Amino acid sequence: MICEWRYGGSYSLFIVGLVIIATIISSSYSRDSSNYVQMFNIYGASGWGAFSSEVVYRETFVVALSKLIHQLGLGSIYFFLIHAAISVPIKLFLISKYSRDKWLSIALFFSYFFILHDSTQIRFGLSVAFVYLGLSYLANGKKLIFSVIVLFSAIMFHYASLAFIVMLFFTNKNALLWLFGMVIFAVLLYPVNLNINFLWLLGEVTNHFDLHGSFVNKLQRSVESPSQQEYLGMFKPTMILVYLSIFVIYQYRDRFDAYERLCFNALVLTIFFYILFKDTVDLQIRFRDMFFFSLVFLVPFIHEWLSTFMGKRNAYVMLTLSFSVYLAKFIFYDKMIVL
Repeated sequence: MICEWRYGGSYSLFIVGLVIIATIISSSYSRDSSNYVQMFNIYGASGWGAFSSEVVYRETFVVALSKLIHQLGLGSIYFFLIHAAISVPIKLFLISKYSRDKWLSIALFFSYFFILHDSTQIRFGLSVAFVYLGLSYLANGKKLIFSVIVLFSAIMFHYASLAFIVMLFFTNKNALLWLFGMVIFAVLLYPVNLNINFLWLLGEVTNHFDLHGSFVNKLQRSVESPSQQEYLGMFKPTMILVYLSIFVIYQYRDRFDAYERLCFNALVLTIFFYILFKDTVDLQIRFRDMFFFSLVFLVPFIHEWLSTFMGKRNAYVMLTLSFSVYLAKFIFYDKMIVL
């Protein structure tokens, strides 16, 4: 009993430590720090009277939280702290509950998603936490609760998380056939610029259902401004990692529990959306990272596969070293933390 208490107490301190680190980085040292501080100041100072017009352009939680903190006379640091204090514990709770190797999953999480989402893209990071929480209900067959959580996440935190609703259609074991077929279809469409088609479809949906002033308009603005400064092709290093991971993890599909099966289906959807939205980089990256987060729960299978070649201990060393190298690259070469 004492050992359990100490273990639980240490893990709680670990969570608190990550929340503090995420708060410090996101508030002062991330690429998006100044933008979020400016956002906080604008929405906080405008008062509740402007709330209804502001949520047309920004998700509800950011607007409401900015006004509440500003009204209490508190600084912007609490804006970042609250995001981290909600997002990080939810993700670590899910890892603790659904990963076969909690510490290996945390190592992968910390090497990429913690810096990118919880310490930089905090709105999107919070939305990812909620959709994967919703996925736990979908794994238990509770489709309505899952749908409500995804819709809540899209309205409150980030509109892009609405795409996660497609997981409703890929819950059974036969879903993989459809998913691989969808990937092949997306590859065949790769030479075609689909941006015009996406714009037309969104316009039709907006007009037909009278969704003006909704999250659909936010999605449409992303498509209208596709951020074409860079072109992210099919063979970028991150995507090669996804391909290899799917190939390795697929071999263990007969051992998946319900949550792992959904995570693997989400991992395959990473490829589909990445290829489909190649002409709209904003959405391409958002959808890739949202569905790619499922790898956090599946990485123990990669360790198991590596263990057959080099033993469990060496496999741990290799994966941990790889995560450490990638974290260093992410921070110093990609300059995700502004020092």
